[in-house]
Amino acid sequence: MTNQSRAFFALDFGSATTAGSVLGLVGGRWRLIAHAAMPSHVDVDAMLAGLLTQVGLTDPEMLVELGGSADIPSHVATWPRLAARTTPPRRIAVLAGSRRQRRRLELAALRAGWLVVGGSADEDDPVVLSRLALSTETGAVLLGADRSPGNDEKRHLPDLAVLLAAVARCRPELTVVLAGGAAAYEAEFSAPRDAQPGYELATGPTRAVPVIGSSVAPVESTTEKAPVRTKKASKKAAAAGQAAAGDSPPAYVAKLGGGVTESAAGATAVAGANPPPVASMPLPQASVGPDFQPGSDRGVSAYVLLAPDAEAGQPAGASLQQVLEGLRAFPDDSRLAVARSIASLSYVLDRSIEVVEIGLQGGLRSRSEPVGQGHFAVVSSHACLADASFAPENPSEEAIDGVLAWSTTVLDRHRVMDRLNDLRLVPWGEADGDGAAFRLAAAKAACGRLVDATPEIAVHPMPELLVAAGGVFAAMPPSVVALALADLFRRPGVSQLASDQARLLGPLGVIDDEAERRQLMANLADDILMPLGSLILPAGVRQGRSAGSLRLKDGSSNSEIELHAGAVQVVDLPPGRAARVNLDFRDAVRLGNRGHRFSVDVAGGLGGLLVDLRDIPLRVSDRPDSRRAALDAWQRGMWPEIDE
Repeated sequence: MTNQSRAFFALDFGSATTAGSVLGLVGGRWRLIAHAAMPSHVDVDAMLAGLLTQVGLTDPEMLVELGGSADIPSHVATWPRLAARTTPPRRIAVLAGSRRQRRRLELAALRAGWLVVGGSADEDDPVVLSRLALSTETGAVLLGADRSPGNDEKRHLPDLAVLLAAVARCRPELTVVLAGGAAAYEAEFSAPRDAQPGYELATGPTRAVPVIGSSVAPVESTTEKAPVRTKKASKKAAAAGQAAAGDSPPAYVAKLGGGVTESAAGATAVAGANPPPVASMPLPQASVGPDFQPGSDRGVSAYVLLAPDAEAGQPAGASLQQVLEGLRAFPDDSRLAVARSIASLSYVLDRSIEVVEIGLQGGLRSRSEPVGQGHFAVVSSHACLADASFAPENPSEEAIDGVLAWSTTVLDRHRVMDRLNDLRLVPWGEADGDGAAFRLAAAKAACGRLVDATPEIAVHPMPELLVAAGGVFAAMPPSVVALALADLFRRPGVSQLASDQARLLGPLGVIDDEAERRQLMANLADDILMPLGSLILPAGVRQGRSAGSLRLKDGSSNSEIELHAGAVQVVDLPPGRAARVNLDFRDAVRLGNRGHRFSVDVAGGLGGLLVDLRDIPLRVSDRPDSRRAALDAWQRGMWPEIDE
């Protein structure tokens, strides 16, 4: 069934808030008309009706042009909706023959967004390992080994396979992943009473994790992957998987030529020409989401998935990470959709882009950049992290230390624990005054954990565009978000800063077809991201004296500013303005290349131009009082109304 329209809704169903936007065909191209965010318990139809009411009050002719009438209830009921949603956290138990292998497997599972508990046969006894797998909080078990297991784990694998097979027979709903050399013990999980289930081998560069019990198509990719084998699901299991995939909000097709079309299968696309190939680490569609419940009446005791070892892929572990992401996430998972949107936006803008997204149930860091002759392809890397929540459910000592390190107010460890628990219970409460400052500290601590978990992204140069996404950043002043990005992403270079204020990256990333997604991104590129300004971050500035001077040429005007080492200096440069900056340093510094004089182009934003002359990495006193004073001084310059 096809539903044509000149407008549609984009929805991001988060754990704490729901963001809604109205997008319409104006002047022959898709534009963002209005957007808002509400607590997740607020009725979505009421929020959308409020948005259309504001559009009608501002420009009633536009509302009639988009919908054919001014009947707002009819528009809310009939306009298509493009939706993404956050996948609730799930726990996976990691079992291995050696501590070395367990750590590799845990890293892949953590980067795939799982809550991870683990054990190894050389450190833990069978009772401890069986308890990890038998726990009702455990939704999946990963047993892995090297592709050719070494002696340190080979002697333990038979016992681990027998133990896990016994657990699987006690818990028929359990999902079992056998990675690398552990796949040789697949026969342990076959029940002798039923020989019907067969096997399907997925090989070659054009297949991702096979979809079992789901209507989602495999992901196209030019990246070579190790063969992945899966058990065929029975009809009942397939029906259960399709029902789980169908739980997600409906997705829609947005055609630039005139209208949005609902897809009968729930897939999304924007009509357009075929794009050049995308060479990247696969950004997977979810294969089996958390609602999947395999039937217990099959001849197999558990749902068994065979996966590559923890060293396969580029970077190492990427192939296993993709399998585990497909197992964990909904087909319309917003975090993976953001990564897909950034890859498409990188191609459209022909720029290297990094995004950091922080939410209540975890975080995402992703990088995409054009490569090859003519920039015909995009290379991408990403990692999800459940521990990157700004309010972890069970915060570790390291998480509490991180909040204390970024806090500008006096707090003890017990008070931090209480406030994190309160923030998780009521994430939209206390958003001003001292509560706003605590939110900022919690968000920066979560972002810091995400940065520490992605060293393979940190080795790249500073991106041309750095994006902050997620509800916690959307609720903060733009200048404060710009300073937070400068505090956390400290690599020498020049970068433009932006924020996904309307939270469109998630819904747009749900679109399946790469060409169609790119065309919609090209239309909305100016509307998707709110400009925060530009960041100039040199390395090697000597502290304690004048660093040099900056000359800014903005149109017909010129201004000169003295640079002070150890400070963050803000130059007024409003959105929509571009300027040429000439930098003359007293000492040789690194800003891309090493030298004394540089000339760079910058763009304005709500936070202006930030010239950060602090150390790389950022060095702040270990004394709590001195640290809080320094952080408060930097923050107060960007957020003077915090005490009002």
